[in-house]
Amino acid sequence: TGAGSGLGRLFALEFARRRALLVLWDINTQSNEETAGMVRHIYRELAEAAAAASGVAGDGEKDALPHCNLQVYTYTCDVGKRENVYSTAERVRKEVGEVSVLVNNAGVVSGHHLLECPDELIERTMMVNCHAHFWVT
Repeated sequence: TGAGSGLGRLFALEFARRRALLVLWDINTQSNEETAGMVRHIYRELAEAAAAASGVAGDGEKDALPHCNLQVYTYTCDVGKRENVYSTAERVRKEVGEVSVLVNNAGVVSGHHLLECPDELIERTMMVNCHAHFWVT
């Protein structure tokens, strides 16, 4: 979750370098797609490196890395809305399969001091930074 920017994007890119099939969630469709584009770029580089090394005898370690069909899936999801989480999770189960590792990363920061923070921002912060972790899991 939160794959469209910040730590979520960095996690996605690192998992891509480790040849993971990725399912990226973010509330912002455009930034989530930008992350997916970066992931696809990494996948292309990995495929090109594997193709270049396929005819060369290796030291055994590179040969041990799995060569698989690397894919990235993107979903627009507001994790602060329980029903959006449940419906998106069901789509993932149907379209991708079961998730084996969850990086429950989405979060919001109001930028206000507590006593200056509007009630709506406090509620949103709690929904995304607390409740969503239970719903996504």
